[in-house]
Amino acid sequence: MPRLREEGSGPVHGFWISTVGSGRPTETGTIHKPTGLDLAMKLHYIKAVYIYTAETARDLTVMQVKGTFFTVFDQISWISGRLRRRESGRPFIKCNDCGTRVVESQCDLTVDEWLCEPDRSVDESLVYHQPVGPELAYSPLIYFQMTRFKCGGLAVGFSWAHIIGDPHSLSHFFNLWTRALAGEEVYFPKTSDSQRGFQNPSSTGKEPVSIKQVDPVGDLWIAPNNIKMTTYSFNVTVKNIKTYFPANGDEFEILSGIIWKCISKARGDSEPVTITIIRSDPNGLRPRAVRNSQMISSVHVDFSVAEAKLEEIVKTIGEATDERSEIDESGEKDDGVLDFVVYGAKLTFVDLIEVGFYEAKIKETSPVSVYCNVQGIGDEGAVVVLPAAEEEERVVTVTLREDEMEKVKWELKKCGLIKTLINGQ
Repeated sequence: MPRLREEGSGPVHGFWISTVGSGRPTETGTIHKPTGLDLAMKLHYIKAVYIYTAETARDLTVMQVKGTFFTVFDQISWISGRLRRRESGRPFIKCNDCGTRVVESQCDLTVDEWLCEPDRSVDESLVYHQPVGPELAYSPLIYFQMTRFKCGGLAVGFSWAHIIGDPHSLSHFFNLWTRALAGEEVYFPKTSDSQRGFQNPSSTGKEPVSIKQVDPVGDLWIAPNNIKMTTYSFNVTVKNIKTYFPANGDEFEILSGIIWKCISKARGDSEPVTITIIRSDPNGLRPRAVRNSQMISSVHVDFSVAEAKLEEIVKTIGEATDERSEIDESGEKDDGVLDFVVYGAKLTFVDLIEVGFYEAKIKETSPVSVYCNVQGIGDEGAVVVLPAAEEEERVVTVTLREDEMEKVKWELKKCGLIKTLINGQ
């Protein structure tokens, strides 16, 4: 039964919540078994927002949206299931077609007015988010929010439990949805357990340094963090990165090196010498599957990043050590009941540049803006880099401790990466 939930302040209001699932029932007794890596990610969630103009989305109705979900969930029904635990405590997904939550809301601004704000972290207010738990059997793994702007434009916001897949998976799922909306016949091949696992003959058996085990959280899956965090987002151009910050590396590695150096200067004596790099797997499944396949690597240096040359920093980032197999093994320990933080356990840099966000076309038109970030970032912080609407631009989203953000923004301005601060100073 749909229900109205008035909450939130500002221009976004009127939350009408309903449920949509697959169009045909899944065979009774079907389950989905998360891998160790899936389980290691379970305290994290992906937040993504796609914004479309009025010309593109004015005529799109809620019934069309829900009807198209039926088609996609028929192909990937397990992501509309619900979590359970075995007697040992290990989580699994019961494929019972309980569905995802669809949230309808309104915004008092036009799309153009909304996009006037250069700090795109404001888009997080267009994502309806609830963590998994405390009752696993009643917690959806996906929330889908439709926000109608005053002009008729549309924002589509996702809260996506990371246990089911990485940002590539979310993007692939929504791209399938837009193709089905356009009347295409969509097909999603099943992924075998062997394809979802990680076989690394060079695995050292050591504990991965890119994750941190935390105290048990029980059935309320929220990453523990006693420090207030804040998020700041800005755009950069590829040309400026390569012109003003010459170094032998790709744009993500150079950007990561610049920002790592700025954060190190801001933190002073507590500068981070170990970071985590999360990038797409160059050998990932084609066609894309819904799973956690991102490369999670560790970088450690024995020098001061604040004082080092950018070239030296970028070189170490390019030599990052893939720890997925070790993380998968950690997630399997004690039959998968341990809890971990990945994003922000160490200062984390996330490369989403190759994710096909702008392939999600409605009426053959790409969104005018896409935002993506992670919920549940640890107190070491994270930096997410994703494509912008303009091909030669990148969106950089920085989540750090509130008490250090202004210092980092000042360092970013001093080095020339950003031209003005959000507060105009």
